[in-house]
Formats: sequence, structure tokens, C-alpha cells
Amino acid sequence: MEPILKVEGLTKLFPVKKQKLLEERRFVHAVEDVSFEVYQGGTLGIVGESGSGKSTLARAILALTPVTSGSVFYQGEDITNFRVGAAGKRRLRSELQMVFQDPYASLNPRMKIGEAIVEPMLINGQAKTRAEAREKACHLLETVGLRPEVYDRFPYEFSGGQRQRIGIVRALSVNPKLLFCDESVSALDVSVQAQILNLFNELKERFHLTYVFIGHDLAVIRYISDQILVMYLGKIMEIAPYDQLFGEHTHPYTQALVSAVPEPSTAGRSQRILLEGDIPSPVNPPRGCRFCNRCFQAEEICRQEEPQMIKTGERHWIRCHFAKPAH
Repeated sequence: MEPILKVEGLTKLFPVKKQKLLEERRFVHAVEDVSFEVYQGGTLGIVGESGSGKSTLARAILALTPVTSGSVFYQGEDITNFRVGAAGKRRLRSELQMVFQDPYASLNPRMKIGEAIVEPMLINGQAKTRAEAREKACHLLETVGLRPEVYDRFPYEFSGGQRQRIGIVRALSVNPKLLFCDESVSALDVSVQAQILNLFNELKERFHLTYVFIGHDLAVIRYISDQILVMYLGKIMEIAPYDQLFGEHTHPYTQALVSAVPEPSTAGRSQRILLEGDIPSPVNPPRGCRFCNRCFQAEEICRQEEPQMIKTGERHWIRCHFAKPAH
């Protein structure tokens, strides 16, 4: 089966403003040489600490920021930087949507909820008249558990969880096929997080969606994803099905993330792995492995040579010198 989304060698560098005329030009290595595939009906979870490049990766794929190098393919079509003409951009903007992290900042405070939902429908041709768009918007609001009366109210009248549901409706209003969820539950209370995650799962089945779900909380990512990509300092450290990610043979950084996941019982719980030191500057990343200065298994080769991605199992890849290749 062909992937719905294929990313090859994606790199995004941000230039650093020169402080001296003779200073060598420097760049922030936000995302570097990232490759992965997402298949129809699946959910790829992208996890990592703040500053690992997760959000920049999503924005680069969606052409919200231009790609430095690499390629993005959607349904076999090269859409890198959306070089597909006006009609192609309109179609892609409709089929590739994002639910943003902050439900308070992602809605226009001066625009009524209904207008925020109806406007993209009319622009993208999902409704011929405003009356038709209103009917569809009210149906979608009911689908996510909100009353149709919400249509004529302003964002400030709602809680964070309600605003996030409205953001989901706005994304769904243009009939997307691939939905990017950028930290879409991190700003919400734990009880509300569970409700929104369950809603995402229900909508996935109802509307036949494919998700790329970004987060820093591995417990949340594990709940909703069937494949997980672990990022650190702009690089992929590991890609694995969610059940293999919690096994014995994983990247040291993944082990540290797993050890931080809260469990309801302390019985049989592994010891917490505390990472020492600070995350290196993305302007001057380590010469060898990006994780070497914080890794509890690092040796001299880790500081001198950058490891390659090694296949350790079915759909399981690890970037580590000491990973055991699959036989």
C-alpha cells in the first residue's frame, strides 16, 4: 500500500542574524534529514522534548514555513513547499489541516464561532451557500458534543476544552484527509485531555481520517498512536510501533522518556532515568550523536561519529551505534 504522506530527507535551517561582519554565517538546525511514511487510516505520533523540532517539522510539511531541503509527497504527488499552482494549493489546504496547540490563540476573538467555521467552507467550495455552510457547521458542532447555539457566540465565552472542540470543527469543516494535531491537548486539564483524545479516536473512524499527532507527553502519544517517531534536537532517534517502543531494545533517549511516564501502580516499575546536563544549542549541535552528551550509555565513538538509522525489527528503526540489527 502506498503511503498517504512520505517525507524524504526533510531539513529546515533558520539563519542566525550576524553579530559581526566577519562572523561565519550560522544556522539553527531545527529539523535535519528527517524521513518517514504515514499510511491511510493510521496515526503517527511524534514525541520529544521542547525544542526537538516537532512543530517545525509539521509546519514545514504543510508549507507554513519553507523547506531548506528534502521532499514531501502527498498521495504520491510532490508537494514540497506547495509548488502546485493556485488550484493545487487550495486543494491541499483543504485536505491537509492542522489543529493548533493553544485553543485560546487559534480563534479570532472578534469573530463569532459560526463565521470562523463557515468562512473556510465557502472559500474551499465545501458549501455553495452560507445557509448550507451554517447547516453543516451546526451538524459538526453537535458531532463534537457542542450545542448548535454555539454558532452565534464569541470564543471568550468558552472553556479551553470547548475551544479546542471548536478548533477541531473548523479543521473538519473542509473535509480533510490528513490532520496534524500539534500539542492539541497539552494546554488542557488531564480530565479534558482524555475527553478530547477519545473524541479524536471517534472522529478518525467516522470521517476516515489519518493523523500526525505531535506531543511531548509519551503517555498521550502512546494512547492515540499506532506508530511513534522519537525526535531529539532536530533528528529522528527512533521509529517504532507503539508496543515495541515500550519493550527492552529501544534508544537510550526513548528509555528515559518511557521511564518518566506515570503508572497507576509502582509494582514492577523500572527505575526513573534522569538525564543530566542541558540540551545542546541547535546552532552548534554535537559532532557525533546528537544525544551523546546526555546519554548514560555513551562511549567515545558516540562523540566522534554520527550513528545511522539501523533496522532492529519490523517497522522499527533506531539511530544508535549499539542498536542490534534485525537478522
